[in-house]
Amino acid sequence: MATLINSTERIYYRDTYLDNFEAKIIAIGNDDDGEFVIFDRTIFHPQGGGQPDDQGYFKLKDKQFTIKKLLAPRNPEYDPYLIKHYYEKSDSFNMEKEINQTVLQVINMETRILYARYHSAGHLLSNAVNKLYPELDGCNGNHFPKTAFVIFEGSPLPNLQGLKHKVNDFVNELIKNDLPIKTNWEVKPRTIQFGDFKSYPCGGTHIAKTSEIGVVVIRNVKKEKGRLRIATPTKDDEK
Repeated sequence: MATLINSTERIYYRDTYLDNFEAKIIAIGNDDDGEFVIFDRTIFHPQGGGQPDDQGYFKLKDKQFTIKKLLAPRNPEYDPYLIKHYYEKSDSFNMEKEINQTVLQVINMETRILYARYHSAGHLLSNAVNKLYPELDGCNGNHFPKTAFVIFEGSPLPNLQGLKHKVNDFVNELIKNDLPIKTNWEVKPRTIQFGDFKSYPCGGTHIAKTSEIGVVVIRNVKKEKGRLRIATPTKDDEK
């Protein structure tokens, strides 16, 4: 794999709803996870910040290659920031000959929007909890469907049963209020802000407004090692 190449441009950063995009292969390689390609730019969001890998494929010379995994540096400011796209290899296709060739990247939009909704729900939950309980602040989270949760730090920890109902009602009120989700590109890393709430640094994908999140149900609230853990699936994905 070539070493002196530019960072992968993160197109997914700027457009959650873009479902296909042309990109150029700038490097190929293989490691313990399999065969991979690196593109000059990509619409595929790699797992990070508690958000799963995007799903989809790229098309090259009328052949379709399914994306199995994505891998990127943990530090979003790392240079060069290269995203490895692991794909299902075809023994009849020699990818070494395809350097500098253009491919069509295609996203599975059903999972893209689902992951963005969960991710946005986690951010909105952090804002809602901090508004009701200013001593608590979101510090970590998992935005995978059916297992989503946000961890909060702060003290003293409030009554859990009362918090569960108050937060559940408030976060769904904010969803119905259809708050815009704004991005600030003037700072690094970029920040995401829901309405007039506190902004947070973020490198993931988000929906455009809170009404797209859907109904949120607080599944459970737990105290763990002096911190608070709130599990939050969206209601229509609990099936």
